[in-house]
Amino acid sequence: MAADVQEISGTKATIAARLCNFPTGQSKPIGAHRQWLEAKVKPIIASNPAAWVDLIGHASRQWSKAQGTNAHTLNKNLSYERCQAVKGYVKTFSSAAKFNVEISAGDNESVGPKENDGYDRAVEILVYSAGKPSRPDPPKPVATREFEIRVVGGGSASIIAQTDDYFFQIVDLRRRMTAFFFYTGGGIGISIPKIPGPGSATKAGPPTLFHTTRDAQLYMFNSQAAMYQDPGATIGPWSAGGTIRLSIDEIVDGAGMIFTVPGLIPIKGGWGIQMPGLGSVTKGVLAKVTPDWPFTGY
Repeated sequence: MAADVQEISGTKATIAARLCNFPTGQSKPIGAHRQWLEAKVKPIIASNPAAWVDLIGHASRQWSKAQGTNAHTLNKNLSYERCQAVKGYVKTFSSAAKFNVEISAGDNESVGPKENDGYDRAVEILVYSAGKPSRPDPPKPVATREFEIRVVGGGSASIIAQTDDYFFQIVDLRRRMTAFFFYTGGGIGISIPKIPGPGSATKAGPPTLFHTTRDAQLYMFNSQAAMYQDPGATIGPWSAGGTIRLSIDEIVDGAGMIFTVPGLIPIKGGWGIQMPGLGSVTKGVLAKVTPDWPFTGY
């Protein structure tokens, strides 16, 4: 669990700290916050009319939907309220206290390992004893290597040559963004003798976690790809084999190729049907077909 107060070094501020563990959904500073503000901030603000304060409010990735309001907007509003609560407490030290920067970051910079991490339920406060400080550097882009993928729907058909057409959803777990992709490819499918096909169709399935070897973004998965279907059969929710395995082959940034871990991502389908077969392989394209949008759950 994050400490309630984490002092920050390496800035131009006279004193700086991250006030963590605000109660979930609340903006009032806790006792440890007030004690630190009294001990460290009050002596500077009360005696120095030239002092300045910067505030950056944060919220965790956890939220509850309220009347359809966008969850990220709720978190942004909550981070603003936390800034205002700390600002109000600091102004009790001096009504003339000056506030140069007030940023409501919401959950955009949420980095804690848990959805409702105390480190993210926070306000950063930086106090300068004299003169107006320069505005802080913009935050570094969030880096991520953690993603989820699930099949949304699609099917395969074959008389001699196999064709695959499937929709997938990929989720950027750190940036909390998602998009749909369409895979289309052609290749070979082998059926068990005397069984018509091979062929298959599936509805949405559960998500599968995968990683990348370097930071990646959703648009990079617009790529050459290959899809493999294991030997097996599926009728309704019951399956004997038949897992889809997707290889995303050309993920590239300025430093070169990026690879997924695992290289063949196993993806389970939902309710569907697959004719008994010995498996299939197709080569094709995984195309991004929607803009990114905030991920709020499946």
